[in-house]
Amino acid sequence: MAKPEALLIIDMLNDFCREDAPLFVPMTRAVIPNIRREIGRARREGTPVVYVCDAHDKDDIEFKSWPPHAVEGSPGAEVIDELKPSARDIIIHKKTLLGFHNTDLEEKLRGLGAGSVKITGCVTNICVMLIAVEAAVRGFKVRVPRDCAAGLDMEMHGFALRELEQVIKAEVY
Repeated sequence: MAKPEALLIIDMLNDFCREDAPLFVPMTRAVIPNIRREIGRARREGTPVVYVCDAHDKDDIEFKSWPPHAVEGSPGAEVIDELKPSARDIIIHKKTLLGFHNTDLEEKLRGLGAGSVKITGCVTNICVMLIAVEAAVRGFKVRVPRDCAAGLDMEMHGFALRELEQVIKAEVY
């Protein structure tokens, strides 16, 4: 019998999804309805929904490469209103580009009995791809609906999806 799947929502935060955000990713606007569809389906089917969210320290080393964003406790680090978590959903705060590193994401997924993860969110070629790789090397089956991931641009989005298919054998559909 196949183990259950968990739906992961990666970094769909104000600081990436609002047009006035410091790191606005324009493709996020197009994927919001698709991710909302997946969240609705997951909740109807009893599939766990897990939000994996940047929550940086004010002096994060990442801010040497990128503008300050998603600082822990700030409005920019909150999930966008269109995809707000419910009381039943799990929220994982991450300090790096990685979702499993120094978080309890793996523990939560194992506790749910999850054998696979459906990964959505932003940015396809950064956090989505890196978290997918982390999941795969931990033995989780990885699935990525292409209309639920937002890249910095279409070229990098396509690159990341191809890499996930070819390198970790993710199911990209």
